[in-house]
Amino acid sequence: MIRILSAAGLALLLSSAATAQTTERDLAVVGRALSFLEGASGSDRTVAIVFDPASQAEAEALNAAMAGGLSAGRVTLNGQLVPLGQAVSGVHAAMFVGGAASDAGAVQAATSSGVMTVSTDMACVQAGNCVMGVQSEPSVRIVVNNAAASSASVSFSTAFAMMVEEI
Repeated sequence: MIRILSAAGLALLLSSAATAQTTERDLAVVGRALSFLEGASGSDRTVAIVFDPASQAEAEALNAAMAGGLSAGRVTLNGQLVPLGQAVSGVHAAMFVGGAASDAGAVQAATSSGVMTVSTDMACVQAGNCVMGVQSEPSVRIVVNNAAASSASVSFSTAFAMMVEEI
């Protein structure tokens, strides 16, 4: 009985880690990563926050954190709310939050439009949908999916490649 409960508890823990809310610290990691994006000029980076109805509050909190510009290393992040189902364009990156990260069609549409897609849901990166996955807790982890990056025509400086996990 204890073994069954332990397995169920572990499954719950793993599923909650995969769907953890994106934090301001995660945004800072994304911002620092965006400073290594090749072809982007200036220090301002616009980040679309793509959300489903269940993650609207999370998206609004992230947008509020970027209101007036969020300094993240050498770049300043500015948010733009984008409800799931609307096209993502004219931005440097699209942060998929909540259930939006599991909508492969929406993520792939943004990627094929040349937008760097990112999420704290590592399943999105492992599936080849998101270009980059970030986690800031318990320690910083950045994973880049090379096939998704190629599909989005996104490239990073060589120095960045040495700091991330590539799949």
